[in-house]
Amino acid sequence: MSEIEIEGLSVSYGEGRGQRQVVQGADIAVEKGECFGLVGESGSGKSTILRAAMGLAPQWQGRIEIAGVDARKGPRPAFLRKVQMVFQDPYASLHPRLLIGEAIAEPMRVNRLPRVAERTVELLEAIGLTAAHRYRYPHELSGGQRQRVAIARALALDPEVLLLDEPTSALDVSIQAEVLNLLNKLRAERGLTYLIVSHDLAVISHMCSRLAVMKEGRIVETLGREELTTGAAAEAYTRDLIAASR
Repeated sequence: MSEIEIEGLSVSYGEGRGQRQVVQGADIAVEKGECFGLVGESGSGKSTILRAAMGLAPQWQGRIEIAGVDARKGPRPAFLRKVQMVFQDPYASLHPRLLIGEAIAEPMRVNRLPRVAERTVELLEAIGLTAAHRYRYPHELSGGQRQRVAIARALALDPEVLLLDEPTSALDVSIQAEVLNLLNKLRAERGLTYLIVSHDLAVISHMCSRLAVMKEGRIVETLGREELTTGAAAEAYTRDLIAASR
């Protein structure tokens, strides 16, 4: 069994005549410890797949199972202990009036985990910050530091899987590589599995061993890193996407 199993996923928004299908019959299997990418143009349905997995897209059909827990039928607390999401905009994902330490500690307190204060410091150090950052607010940090905190918060419940929605697109180019390297380091150290969405093929090539290409809500092709690097894609759309990124 794969760590992430998505079968026949279709997602719609709206009702009646205004209903619009944004994902159609997506199948994805990601092995434990793997980083798998989703690429495609804006509006192709990449982020919608992550949102459906996290329960943020209510109208979906198909099957989503992550770390052995069914996203629809399984107990919600158990699911959230297994999988967490890191969003595109780190400032929007952190409460502006919560100290950084409180933001990281909150999920642990809600779930009544032990050693909350100690684990908060450990997580800050794991993302390259210090214990002193506990007492700062989000607006007192740089964009890269805020995204590191968002990653630490996602790790607070010690999940097995992270869903990463354009995790570096809101950051300066000079900071993007640092955050990507941190994510690779954390995956290796903690045995994490990633499903990452990006419009940037360079990000996907750096992070992922395999990727799926999406167009108009459908997965048109699945590639390995070598095929991405050499441009040896079967679909003309994928070849155009690779050529446009060079």
